[in-house]
Amino acid sequence: MVESRGPQIAANAWAFVVLTSIASLLRVYCRGWVIKSFGLDDWLAVAAQILFLVFCSYEISGVKYGTGHHFADIPTEDFSKAMQMWWTCEPTYVLTNVFIKASIAIFLSRICVERIHKIIIWSILALTEIYSLFFFLLFVLQCRPTALFWLRYNPDPPAGFCLDAAVVAKSFYAYSAISCLTDWTYSLLPITLVWNLQMNIKMKISVCILLAAGVIATIVRFPYLYSLTDVGDFLYSTSDVAIWSTVETGIAITTAGFATLRPLFRTVFGLGSSAPGAGTSARQQGYLKTNSQSRMTAHGNHTKKGSRKMGVTTVVNYGKEDPEKGIFDKKSVASSSIHERDDWEGSSQADLARQRLQQPERSAWNITVKKSIVQTRNEDSS
Repeated sequence: MVESRGPQIAANAWAFVVLTSIASLLRVYCRGWVIKSFGLDDWLAVAAQILFLVFCSYEISGVKYGTGHHFADIPTEDFSKAMQMWWTCEPTYVLTNVFIKASIAIFLSRICVERIHKIIIWSILALTEIYSLFFFLLFVLQCRPTALFWLRYNPDPPAGFCLDAAVVAKSFYAYSAISCLTDWTYSLLPITLVWNLQMNIKMKISVCILLAAGVIATIVRFPYLYSLTDVGDFLYSTSDVAIWSTVETGIAITTAGFATLRPLFRTVFGLGSSAPGAGTSARQQGYLKTNSQSRMTAHGNHTKKGSRKMGVTTVVNYGKEDPEKGIFDKKSVASSSIHERDDWEGSSQADLARQRLQQPERSAWNITVKKSIVQTRNEDSS
């Protein structure tokens, strides 16, 4: 039996074609239709997905012609085609990562509130994109003419020259190191944010593992980069580079897509994290949410026939916080202010809110302030 890594390369590519396509389609549906907030990061993610599909198509086609096979087992007429497929994969891989890393950076910049975090994100992105452009040009222009890369093994190759394979390999090492730095940074920053959220410890660990998954592929690929210098059996020796490059990019696109799906899960399955005890104080005080405008009606108050009143109820929840169990030693303070209004009818909720909620709110550590407009109009039952 002829030893070949081709089936592994193809199976890996097909698996991530399916996985990334699902994640990307769900992202488009969630951001475009569920919350109707399709941003620049989403467009960049879509561009990355399209390029990734092109990358995988060339990778799978390359297996058909000889990628993953030993040089001696590949027919002469197919070897050049296989090398051309491999060459096309590399710049497409770089461009895919340029787009997906930019998408992740924009996404993280929205959820990070600390200025230093934003500076780190944009600095790392600038470093990554600049070096990616350099590596892209280096790889594309390593042979003059370009076709010499896949025709140099022919019995009658065209005249020209190629850079020493060691130069490209060392540049790839540097590119992988920068990618690793970027992945670690983009993983650790959201992990610190997630760890401060009020959610179950198991959920925190699961989310952190998901965010850090992309780093693993970049690290694992490092030991195999030396194979880029094996010109004598290039298509077989670089099998692991092909596999782990696909894994790295596929995980990045998948996790970036799943990170945006919380509104979809909340809408379809009713899932969504909330602070322990959120809304409990309001219910204990006798308030019920009546409709989508979030108006709260107070029970137990009696008004005269035909009276029209509006007011502001402020509920402050505060207490100590346990990282694993959530808020404990919870206390609540509620205050109300009811005033007569002659223009109760015909006034919109937004208008009333703007008239009464002009004073600034200040928040302290672990204090939740809730304000709601109270509108009442009761008639005698007789």
